[in-house]
Amino acid sequence: MSNTEDFDFSPRANINGSELIFTSAINGNELGRLELEKEMLDIAERDRFLDLKVKFEVVGIHGKLNKINPIIALGKAKKLPLSSWKTTIPIKFN
Repeated sequence: MSNTEDFDFSPRANINGSELIFTSAINGNELGRLELEKEMLDIAERDRFLDLKVKFEVVGIHGKLNKINPIIALGKAKKLPLSSWKTTIPIKFN
């Protein structure tokens, strides 16, 4: 995602040997890579899907909020926006 109006985020998961590789379906760029242990690799081969949790950094219209109203019960507290989602994606084995 290159800007706040970019909604094209489609991750794909591939396993090559014992490495789990995340790539973008839009342009094929590598997003991340990690080495799997034998037990995790066996689970991935069994399930063929993984649960992916993604958190995006959000910059709000207020900028960076440093001071939070201490009386949260009144509903006047300012909360920082969080953009996160969870999805299940298939694993492709190479």
